[in-house]
Amino acid sequence: MKKLIIFLIFLLTFVGCGIKGGKSFSDLEQPDVFCEVIQKPDPLLMGTWEGRYTRAADVAKMDKNYIKYRLIEYDGKYALYFYRTWQSGQKKVKQWKKWTINGQEISAPGGYGVRIFVRGSDVYFAIRELKEPAKMSRIVE
Repeated sequence: MKKLIIFLIFLLTFVGCGIKGGKSFSDLEQPDVFCEVIQKPDPLLMGTWEGRYTRAADVAKMDKNYIKYRLIEYDGKYALYFYRTWQSGQKKVKQWKKWTINGQEISAPGGYGVRIFVRGSDVYFAIRELKEPAKMSRIVE
């Protein structure tokens, strides 16, 4: 019984770390790509934000996702570092992105429907097949 409890604690710790991501953005390298800017970003989008959401991977399985981004102004240009885990932490992307900024919205090219946007005084993340946008929280690093 003791071995089972130790195994379960280890398993929950391992899975929890994979889902959370927990990557600190304080030690990022300099940006190597920059966003296309149609209209300067709403000041609310600037800085570091994170969020979590769950969506159905299939009928029987829920997929836990973690997202985090940092939008900075660097040498007069805007750079976006994006970090996301999905499949409950099994897959991840973390890199500077060449996305489009249009005032209150940041959007990714392609057919995934990825958007980060301002609604009222809050920031949200949306992706296709997500019924409701995920509200994000500002991170102070």
